[in-house]
Amino acid sequence: MLISTLATAAPLILGLAAWGLGLAALLMSRKQDAAQRCGMGSFACCAASLCTVVFGLAHCADIEDISAFLDTANAFWLCSGVLLAGTLVLNVLALIRHAQKRAVV
Repeated sequence: MLISTLATAAPLILGLAAWGLGLAALLMSRKQDAAQRCGMGSFACCAASLCTVVFGLAHCADIEDISAFLDTANAFWLCSGVLLAGTLVLNVLALIRHAQKRAVV
């Protein structure tokens, strides 16, 4: 029971953290080092979120709960794609913004 709860909550929490850190990196105006750390943390949270999704699907396979696996596989596929695309967009925008500021200064 605890594993299924963690497998459900962890990807959501880590995904929101990935987007929050990416947004923080985008909005930081003066601190280049802190923005870089936020970007790295964003990618780390995204990777951890995607790993927990895989672990959750593996758990469904281990306990031979095929109906849960089939019910959630497409939703995990869609949400993982949206999470990865959103994280990449936020971090690329932050990288572009800070590169432009570095070129101006």
